[in-house]
Amino acid sequence: MLGEQAVNGSEKKRYDVIIVGASFAGLAVAAQLRNKRVLVLDRKPIGTGQTSACGTPLHTLQALGLDDAVLQVHERIVVHTPGRDFVYPLAEPFCTFDYFTLCQRLWQRADADFVQGAALEVQSGSVRTTQGVFHSAMTVDASGWRAALARHLQPDMVRRDRLNFGLETSVSHPDYDLHFGYDPRLFSKMDVSWAFPAGESNRVGLASYSGDSHLADKLDALLADLDLQPNEMHGGFLPHSLREPIVGDVFLVGDAAGQCLGLTGEGIRPALYFGTYLGGLLCQVLESDLTLAQARDSYRKQVAERKVGYEWLCRAQRVLPRLPLPLVRAAMAVVSQPIVLKYVLARYMQAFQMSEAVQVIPSGLK
Repeated sequence: MLGEQAVNGSEKKRYDVIIVGASFAGLAVAAQLRNKRVLVLDRKPIGTGQTSACGTPLHTLQALGLDDAVLQVHERIVVHTPGRDFVYPLAEPFCTFDYFTLCQRLWQRADADFVQGAALEVQSGSVRTTQGVFHSAMTVDASGWRAALARHLQPDMVRRDRLNFGLETSVSHPDYDLHFGYDPRLFSKMDVSWAFPAGESNRVGLASYSGDSHLADKLDALLADLDLQPNEMHGGFLPHSLREPIVGDVFLVGDAAGQCLGLTGEGIRPALYFGTYLGGLLCQVLESDLTLAQARDSYRKQVAERKVGYEWLCRAQRVLPRLPLPLVRAAMAVVSQPIVLKYVLARYMQAFQMSEAVQVIPSGLK
């Protein structure tokens, strides 16, 4: 699929970089390592296994030249609560996109080998998988919330109390705005719903801030209330707090590093940002422009600079749903004031400017 270069697990080829995980973060790393010896490993074929609503700021995809994956552009968010709706015009438009197309575009840039299989453990200079043992100078864990490699080095790093859970389906219901819903009368106080229009379809889902993974009946009830018919459901856990970006000798990126944002559940922009940045650093190491130690320090610094923002969103996620509904609405009303909204959106958006990540890539490889 997608022109993957399959590799026999028994081969003894040594790689510059092994990347475990072939979704947003892993493919973003691989895309910056053109003309290097790179192996990408995933349990599923590239471009399959979508678990995300696939929404992100439009500029994020434009900055990476991925805007041909865009399905629909959205100029505002509407939040529905019992008795009152709040409309938030966006300073920067968001978009919904096609997962398969985006993965394909990143993969076409990567010029890497691909093995379909599961990573089992990492050892000094090698990764043991269900398809054999592969050797590399550097290893990246982009395997999602499970952190398949890093958790073997640090078994307690994947904590269930730091995971949200989301479940989604696609329905035939075109619309214009991005919608979120909060109604503790119908669901748990820790549940929030969404509807992300994507052309002729609409991605409708339900998330639990408490990590409750038994959402199918609730989602069915939500769809029935909207008089919509569900299709196949997909979903998964979402980390809502940062983890260490490097464990042992392994770089972590995307959900494996807990880089999904709390409260909003936005993980694609951080995954593409940190994946692009990390890929640029590793490329500089291979070009002898940086030492491996310098690359580690730079990556840790990039993550640390955003730690305060992550912590604020985690606090908001813990506190807001536990407030009485009138106070929740009061907080939303304050944010809806133009001067406040402008400030909040500016702070929220400035943390992951793709132009900063792209600057790390050696100029000859951009």
